[in-house]
Amino acid sequence: MQYLMIIIYIFFTTGGITLMKMGGDSLRLTLSDGFALSMGWKTFAGFCFYIISFLLWQRLIVKYDLSIMVPIVNGVVQLVILGLGTIVFREKISTVTLIGAFVVIAGIVIMAFGTQSR
Repeated sequence: MQYLMIIIYIFFTTGGITLMKMGGDSLRLTLSDGFALSMGWKTFAGFCFYIISFLLWQRLIVKYDLSIMVPIVNGVVQLVILGLGTIVFREKISTVTLIGAFVVIAGIVIMAFGTQSR
């Protein structure tokens, strides 16, 4: 169940970030003539995804070891976002970014194997 919740969390977090980026600068907040808030559908969907991911994150950090959950899951999220940025938005990956990604992968592997020996 823990791994399923993590996968769902990663899906909603990365989906929310991706949709908000796709929505661009569509969020408008007006306070002059009362309160008005408007946003495009992609930004709104990304916002909803992000709310769901926040609720899942709250459940994950309460239920499982914080010192393991946060670094591993956040590392995986960063790698997925790097991949989505490259594939969806055609962002370029520099050598330094690639080295950083390998360091994150190494950290995830070390922490994952370290927790199994406890």
